[in-house]
Order: sequence, then structure tokens, then C-alpha cells
Amino acid sequence: MSQPEFIKLTDEQVKARKRRNIAIAFGLLLFIATVYAITVSRMHANNEARKAQDTAQNIAAGVVVPEAN
Repeated sequence: MSQPEFIKLTDEQVKARKRRNIAIAFGLLLFIATVYAITVSRMHANNEARKAQDTAQNIAAGVVVPEAN
């Protein structure tokens, strides 16, 4: 059985690989933060819309709900 031959990278190639990996990691973190921010903002907007809808239904039904402090 013969030994596999591996390519020996130069110092410049190793540095380029490291820079590329850091750029990919940064892009991935940016994507995750964007998805998180959009999710939280949409959940907040939906919660506010649900509260407004509940209030409108209570007013239409003539139900008096005490306000929370």
C-alpha cells in the first residue's frame, strides 16, 4: 500500500485560507443576527396586533376590561 500524497500549502496560502474562513464566519454570524432580529421584530408586531384586535373585540362586545398597571 502506498502512502497518500498530501499537498503542502505555502505560508501565503495558509494565510489566505484563514482570512477566507474568518470572512465566512463573519458572514454566517451576520446572517444569524439578521434572522434573529427579523424574527423578534415580527413577533413583537404580531403581539401588538393581537392586543389591538382583542381590545377592538372587547369594545364591540361591550366588555370592560380593567387596565393592567
